[in-house]
Amino acid sequence: MNHLYTKLAKFNALSWPERRTLLVAMAWLPLFCFGLDILGLRRFQDWLQHDRPSVDSALSQDEIIRIATLVNIAARHVPFPATCLTRSLLLHWMLQRRGIASELRIGVRMNQGALDAHAWVEYAGIPINDRSDVGKQFEPFAELLPRGAFRSP
Repeated sequence: MNHLYTKLAKFNALSWPERRTLLVAMAWLPLFCFGLDILGLRRFQDWLQHDRPSVDSALSQDEIIRIATLVNIAARHVPFPATCLTRSLLLHWMLQRRGIASELRIGVRMNQGALDAHAWVEYAGIPINDRSDVGKQFEPFAELLPRGAFRSP
């Protein structure tokens, strides 16, 4: 029960805009997970682009990083596994809706003979929802590759 009080105290310590951002992220995460499963990444991204407002936001880099932190917190508290791709795609979309230019990055690396993939978001070339050296740990694609690029020899 003490754990619940600690979480509630942390939530109450947030400002109203931060609470709203956290709750919005928690509400959207299941829909993003479902959308990725049903449509796949490229079609889901195309669908998200149809509803792109032209709002210019004057948020500081610290405020943008705070949004990323809140999305990460939301991803840890939903009752299903929110992948790096799901949370990064949601963050990228949330920033775009506020008129903030960000980049969704997807990278790969070899790890003990297995191919690992990872997704993160960058703002002004800096990872905002992951470690600062994530681009060194995973080799990012310049752009998403078409499905035909993955043919075996």
